[in-house]
Amino acid sequence: MDIDRLQSFRRITFILYIFFLCVNVSSSSNRNEVVLTDNRYQNLIIAINKKVPVDTTIIDRIKDLFTDGSRRLFEATNRRAYWETITILVPKTWPANANYILPKTESFSVANIVIDLPNERYDDNPYTQQPGLCGHKGEYIHLTPNFILNKIDSEKMWGPVDKLLVHEWGHLQWGLFDEYPTKDTPNFYKHSNNKIEATRCSLTVKGQYKKNGTDDECYLDPETGVYESGCVFSPDTNNQTATASYMYGQFIDSVTSFCHSDPSDPLGYHDVELPHKHNTMCGSRSAWDIILRTQDFKGGVNQPVAGYVDTTPTFTLMQPTDRRVVLVLDTSGSMTGDRIQQLRQSATHYLLYTIDSGSYVGIVHFSTYAQVLSELVEITDDNSREALVAVLPTVATGGTSIGSGVLKGIKVLSRGIQTAKGGSLLLLTDGMNNALPDINDVLDDVENAGVVVDTIAFSSSADPNLENLSDVSGGIAFYFNDIEDISVLNSAFETTVTSRPDQSSQPLPIMLHSDAVATVGGSFSSVESVIVDSDLGKDTVFSFSWINSYSIQVTLTSPDGNLVDQSLQKVDLSLKTINIKIPNIAQDGIWDFSIKSPSTDTVTVNVQSSPQTADNCPITVVPLIGDPSIDYTTEPYTIICVAVTKCYLPVVGADVFVEVESSNSCQTVELLLFDNGAGADVTKDDGIYCGYFLDACGNGRYSVSVKVKSPETNSAFVNMAKATGSLPINPDSTTNKELPVFVPTEMFSRSASGGVIQVTGYVNRPPTTDVISPSKIIDLRVLATSYSEQKVVIQWTAVGDDLDTGNATKYELKMANSFSELLTNFANAREINNNDVIEGDITIIRPAGVVERIGLRVPTRGANQTYFFAIRAQDEASNYGDVSNIVSANMQYIPPIPYMVNSTTVSLTSADKTKVTETVTETVTDVTADAITTAISSTDWTIGLTRSDRSTGPTYFTQTTTSTITTTPTDSTAVNHTVSYTTTLENTTPSLDPTTENPTTQTSLETEEPTSHEFTTGSPTTLASTETPDSTSRESITSKPTTITMSPSATTLTTVPTSNTVTLMSTTDVLTTKNTLAGTSQATNSKHPTSVPVTIPANNSTTTTDLSSNTTTTMNGTTNHTDSTQYPTIPTSPTKSTEPIEATAQPPENEDRTALWASLGAVVGIALISLAVFGIIKFIGKKNKVDIDPESGQEMTSSQSFEDI
Repeated sequence: MDIDRLQSFRRITFILYIFFLCVNVSSSSNRNEVVLTDNRYQNLIIAINKKVPVDTTIIDRIKDLFTDGSRRLFEATNRRAYWETITILVPKTWPANANYILPKTESFSVANIVIDLPNERYDDNPYTQQPGLCGHKGEYIHLTPNFILNKIDSEKMWGPVDKLLVHEWGHLQWGLFDEYPTKDTPNFYKHSNNKIEATRCSLTVKGQYKKNGTDDECYLDPETGVYESGCVFSPDTNNQTATASYMYGQFIDSVTSFCHSDPSDPLGYHDVELPHKHNTMCGSRSAWDIILRTQDFKGGVNQPVAGYVDTTPTFTLMQPTDRRVVLVLDTSGSMTGDRIQQLRQSATHYLLYTIDSGSYVGIVHFSTYAQVLSELVEITDDNSREALVAVLPTVATGGTSIGSGVLKGIKVLSRGIQTAKGGSLLLLTDGMNNALPDINDVLDDVENAGVVVDTIAFSSSADPNLENLSDVSGGIAFYFNDIEDISVLNSAFETTVTSRPDQSSQPLPIMLHSDAVATVGGSFSSVESVIVDSDLGKDTVFSFSWINSYSIQVTLTSPDGNLVDQSLQKVDLSLKTINIKIPNIAQDGIWDFSIKSPSTDTVTVNVQSSPQTADNCPITVVPLIGDPSIDYTTEPYTIICVAVTKCYLPVVGADVFVEVESSNSCQTVELLLFDNGAGADVTKDDGIYCGYFLDACGNGRYSVSVKVKSPETNSAFVNMAKATGSLPINPDSTTNKELPVFVPTEMFSRSASGGVIQVTGYVNRPPTTDVISPSKIIDLRVLATSYSEQKVVIQWTAVGDDLDTGNATKYELKMANSFSELLTNFANAREINNNDVIEGDITIIRPAGVVERIGLRVPTRGANQTYFFAIRAQDEASNYGDVSNIVSANMQYIPPIPYMVNSTTVSLTSADKTKVTETVTETVTDVTADAITTAISSTDWTIGLTRSDRSTGPTYFTQTTTSTITTTPTDSTAVNHTVSYTTTLENTTPSLDPTTENPTTQTSLETEEPTSHEFTTGSPTTLASTETPDSTSRESITSKPTTITMSPSATTLTTVPTSNTVTLMSTTDVLTTKNTLAGTSQATNSKHPTSVPVTIPANNSTTTTDLSSNTTTTMNGTTNHTDSTQYPTIPTSPTKSTEPIEATAQPPENEDRTALWASLGAVVGIALISLAVFGIIKFIGKKNKVDIDPESGQEMTSSQSFEDI
């Protein structure tokens, strides 16, 4: 019992720790931190992208928007918070202004709010990139110039723009999630109040249930138990009383706050049952509860302010200048040998190929003291680059004074009239600071100078305080493990440039490949491949570096199979590097290389390429480490994410790997990241791939490297599905219309550095000790319900043994009659086992990331019968994951949805299965013939009817075709013959009785007339030629069909004529046309499975036209299509949407009179027979004087007669 209690306590402690961790972590380590002090947010950075055209009105509108938004924020937080200081970063590409000051550490890449051009997925929709868990700060809010400048249009779409800003701030600063339905959450659900409710917050928000984009009422769907697909809840924008929530409908006039957990205020009360994403991710806690648990308000800080408060922010305008960087390089004694050589290899590549033209670079080295090797030099050409390479240090000796190097680097940045502000230092060291000043002694100097310090810890011996320089300055920290493979070192140098694109006026290089190749002496390595995609190709460089061998040989083959000329190889045997720069634009495709060395060696290979123009939009990779500091005693893991995008559009289906390399002697850990909306990944298909790093093996630094590529056997895709960050007033405005959802990418590959992770407090637990639970399942769903089978189909994504790694041991799937039972007493709820399962097997546990699905039979069904389900995973050590989101299944009877035909397509297809889709006019020109005969003809034809997924059925069509021919002179030598035809479909299908789940009952008969039939008509038409003796043969031509729509209540439809044209040289031709259409088909109805053949009677029409006075002939063909379908019946009382909605429909009564009388006759007959049998038994019993007790089987006394029994 004590062990059980201990395990329970450990699980509860871990779950509580997970939750409080989620509401206390920051955004990725290099994002600007906005801090709330004394109710005032300080240092919010808004950055305008350099691609945004010059328009200073944007600055004025930003000020207006955030001034109004600050007032709204103060109101929404109950007078607890507003924005006080805001920096607007104007792009370098805009004209300079005396009012713009130089930034310190501010840049576009660390901005909290970015102003950038729209993309095809979001258009001008504001949104927040939010890869973290509940309470985890987002990365940035994305706004477009159009959204800011066109306030009237923006407010037509989203309501007051200042309120929308507060909604997005909830995502960014507090890690809240949407409370409206998304593609991952249902629109409707069955509530404990026995109503079908819309997903929203609060429940007091009033609105209408309508078909999307129409005023049609919604029906309950018997296959899901909630409203049918395409139904939406449209909240009233006016006359509301609900005060919450900002995370649902910020455009509602009465909404002024976030949903809360105070039941005394029902107008803003948070309902724990709502299946929106916020409840799923935040354990059904209200938005306001989560806000109060963040660092902004935790511990009761920043209480409401009384009295008048001026919430107007102070704005500061900044504009970056040219990139200015000083390399601060360690040349102490510990850097001798291979280390100084590797430093020079990476620094040389950086100076020759990475740093962009127009930048200024200086070089400082330090040992016991610091010395300037080069003042700032502008990168203008190859000569300026080579001059800097020439002064790189070659000797390492003396002590280590990191502080001296930092101070000397700041002085180089501030020479002459220059100020150090806005410059950066790239500091590399391998040892402890052992000569004054110390690292911590110069931190104030770094902050006061306004410089960014990026640090590279070169080996595990580097000073543990080194990262303090990066932390205080907003720089990036890296770690290189002092091995022969310097790909991590090269990536670190490259990232310091590419992570700050706003400092450049030109496209920056992208790392395609960064890895090592092991060679065996005397033979070529296996062939390695690198993909250059078509968005890139400019300044493409293949770089090879090594340590041991005197020299190596490299062969490089382009995608067209040609060997790259050896003369392009730039070989430096003293530095031990080979660089191959491809002239002009490199071919896109697969480049192959192999390496030969005289001895066993490790060769580092780096390949980079730049966009061909500034307008190209290549795929980019951005690592996002949730918390780079792991305290193993309380937090034995961290989340690593990678954003893979193309112009902000998510790239999905890519292979994303992370390599984590330890400073200890541990093996490198490779993680496969997922974008599946499970485990560490918050949102499926958003282009952000996430996973947990669990495998720390000791204290120290861990380097993070990222490799991304398109799958070898498939393609990755750009997700272009329309999305929005805030609920628009009209939900239909963000749906895909003609835009494809997923567009395949080219083959591609990318590499990037993810910086460094620091581990402290490591405890070497025995292998049998397991304290990490499986992840919480966050995507439990009810896919379908069946009243007739008493079945519910449930789906979720598998989690791992330790969070999202490995396999769990067991699932606990629980069922209850109330939501509260699962929320508060999950452990004691009824558990589902395989006796309940009728599809699948709940005991089979699949690996993390795999979709699980089972069908189970529920005990009962009927009016007001609702079941609730929740699940959690268990590992082999009896560690339990947190309880999943709770879902409901409606098991009341729901009649079939009334039969409706909307935009139904009838396709004419030929015997060879050629699909007819469109009609066009075609012309044939003949220069010799005197006459031509054309005919509209076809092989056997089939009309196939495809209705909605709810109503299909057999259909008869009568079809006729007519044609006309016209001839138009063109000139003296040619004749154009144009053939036009018109097709009409008439639906003549008889009515069918409905087949319901209970075949003994049916509703009264109602037949619905045809509505909105869309027909694809005009079979492929062959225009055959008949020539005069002196003519030459000519090819026949085939016309294409057109698509026509039959309007409601119409039964006969005629297409708009289209034409086929034949051009001849002669003016004495005779044109004859002939049409034949005939065929049969079968069409079936999933609800009404009776199958009836569709017959198209043959229709032959021939038209002959004398062309003696014309030069162009047009043949018009008309086919009549008659819709004679007699449609299935409609239930007399279908369940429609009302407000409020309470669906309590019962199975329909039997209206079939014949069946009713037959049933009554049978009942009467059985009753008469029973009476007769009873009389016989009674007679026999009396006659024999023996009565039998039916329970004991014994004879009874005369006083216990059969009659008494």
